[in-house]
Amino acid sequence: MWGKLKAVSSFAILMGVVVLLAKVDQTFNLSNAPYLLIAGGIIGLIFSLIGSNKESSFLCRVGLHKYKRGKRDSEVPAMYVYTCERCGKQKKAASVV
Repeated sequence: MWGKLKAVSSFAILMGVVVLLAKVDQTFNLSNAPYLLIAGGIIGLIFSLIGSNKESSFLCRVGLHKYKRGKRDSEVPAMYVYTCERCGKQKKAASVV
């Protein structure tokens, strides 16, 4: 649920900024809609950060993990398993180097 709230809030902020930059509010008479979208998105992001306590580090909750390259994946030789040093989250990614 918290992941969906984070995605919806981010989309609301993006739409508010796009509407402000495109000056659509003057064309369609949306006087406060961009500002409400941005404010609602920020409030939603704050609630999603407070609500998701599964990761201990604040930077990991925001999405700024500190990955360290580990061993190779057993199924695909070009893939490495990366592990976050703070929270232990793992991801697989191809590495050229």
